[in-house]
Amino acid sequence: MYKFLTKNGQLVALGLGILVIVIFFGSVISGFNSNAAIDMSTDLMNLDPEARSAINFFNPGLGATVGMIILAAVLALVVFGIINILKFPKQAMKFGIGLIVLAIIFFALYSTSDMESGGKLGMLHEREGITENVSKFISGGLKTTVGLAVAAFVIMVISEIRNIFK
Repeated sequence: MYKFLTKNGQLVALGLGILVIVIFFGSVISGFNSNAAIDMSTDLMNLDPEARSAINFFNPGLGATVGMIILAAVLALVVFGIINILKFPKQAMKFGIGLIVLAIIFFALYSTSDMESGGKLGMLHEREGITENVSKFISGGLKTTVGLAVAAFVIMVISEIRNIFK
């Protein structure tokens, strides 16, 4: 399989892309030619919601595109992940330890987060129905992301300073 994809991978990707385009445009053109009560010059955003929901000829192309993206992501994650774990177990161990440390940091930040109940953010929580756990999850994720970005910036600065003296 590896040799086949190495040799023909770009051709396969191009062929699948062309197939999705043909499916999408075929469904769109057939939808415009059907009794959809619209033509090419109709502004779809100005239609009422019932008429807009009746227009479903974009769905096959969108479904095929989303399906291919999900399939590619799952294949890349599962297949290539398992192959790399089996080929390089030491690096996989380092990755696993890093992932566990990241999960511990996220859980610590999640546990220390609290739900904002006053001001505009409190009103937004009430209006959108955001529960305390969802709010803590969002806060923990944002704090983890900002912390990782700051750590990456600090590491970049330190490595550049270290490279000056090498």
